[in-house]
Amino acid sequence: MSLNDTLAAPLAAILAEREARWNMRRELAAEHGHPVLSLTLNIPGADKNPAGSAQAFDSLRQALGRAIARHCGHTACFAAETERAGVDGPCWIASVNLDPALLKALCVAMEEEHPLGRLADADVLNAQGQPVNRADMGLPARRCFLCEAPASLCRRQGKHAPEEIMAHVRNLLALARSADASS
Repeated sequence: MSLNDTLAAPLAAILAEREARWNMRRELAAEHGHPVLSLTLNIPGADKNPAGSAQAFDSLRQALGRAIARHCGHTACFAAETERAGVDGPCWIASVNLDPALLKALCVAMEEEHPLGRLADADVLNAQGQPVNRADMGLPARRCFLCEAPASLCRRQGKHAPEEIMAHVRNLLALARSADASS
């Protein structure tokens, strides 16, 4: 078996999981008529479940859930929700009874303000199943793991060595493990 074959199997499984998640999100939007949130981890590389990822995900999931609950008032926040774990890492998908722009703003705030927020990838679909993007809301692009530049620019230009990025991610995951151990 070649190295390409070894890498292709996990990649195929990751892509299949992402497609299933996309379809589930669109189905929830159609079924419940509310925006749909998907929270995953932004972990570079083939291993989407490294040590500390479960703790990081739980911390981010709880923080975002609390932020959403504070804005729901007396209505039920979640029409439906599910958590999954697989080769693409942990995932929380929820149909949320909130304005999609507010929901996206809460997600962006968590991504930018939580100590582990750079690991979060929180996507929102409106009730019609269309993505709600930062750019559509006039918000800045996601920042790089290592500098203040847009992540897409650093990726495209190969500005940082993959080892440097992974070292930073491992440090964040170690922070999640130590926070989990101390609670």
